[in-house]
Amino acid sequence: MRLDRRSALAVGVGLAISLVVYVADAAAPPAMRLGLFYMVPVVLVTWYAGPGWGGVFTVLGAGLRIVTELADPAVALRIALLNQLWFVMVAGLAIVAFHTLRRNEALLRDLATYDALTRVLNARAFQERLALEVGRSRRYARPLALLYLDLDDFKAVNDAHGHHTGDAVLRLVADAIRRTVRQPDAVGRMGGDEFAVLMPETDGAVAHAAAERLGASVAAVLNGTPRVTTSIGLLACAAPAADADTLLRRVDQAMYEAKRGGKNRIVQVEL
Repeated sequence: MRLDRRSALAVGVGLAISLVVYVADAAAPPAMRLGLFYMVPVVLVTWYAGPGWGGVFTVLGAGLRIVTELADPAVALRIALLNQLWFVMVAGLAIVAFHTLRRNEALLRDLATYDALTRVLNARAFQERLALEVGRSRRYARPLALLYLDLDDFKAVNDAHGHHTGDAVLRLVADAIRRTVRQPDAVGRMGGDEFAVLMPETDGAVAHAAAERLGASVAAVLNGTPRVTTSIGLLACAAPAADADTLLRRVDQAMYEAKRGGKNRIVQVEL
């Protein structure tokens, strides 16, 4: 069971808590057993390190509990073992419950960030990223470029080949965009067949060259079956006074200008 830094910290804290509980339980009178508190490290490591480590701490807790209980001459071995069986059963239920909660939380966080079909940022997450970059561009007077892509005549693809083919096209297009842009750039699906690319530290000339590569990459990815081209709006600015929503509206308008101008082209604007 490999551990990242956070998981290793949770295991370390869990060991420390287990030791504290053992010392306190051993010092407490028999009428005031504290063995229930071994559930704390079980839950902690299950949440941060996974159910496997939860099982390890369950066994550890049961072992320390039985040592403490058998130190009392009034407790028979059979009773001590039966007590650990109940502890293991309860800890097992807690591990399953908290692992399920953790998995659901990760799933919800993923759904809140990424588009389920294409695995690029969804519209809300992209807008949040754009707002952060606009603020940074304004603060440090750095260039910023924004691309907005629409697949030309995508409805005809759905009509002729069905929505399953249309979904496959969208996934291929998203993959083509990801392969074409740089690592610091952000790609988002803004809805339907529309995608946006945020390019920090990028001036208009570099962004235009990137837009040309994107258009060629999307056109090539399907090898003409079905034929897909792009209308691209491009906005380049430095230290923008406008907010993120305004920039997004302006580049969206530029994309529609590209469509009205004959499609399969780039319309560039600057602020």
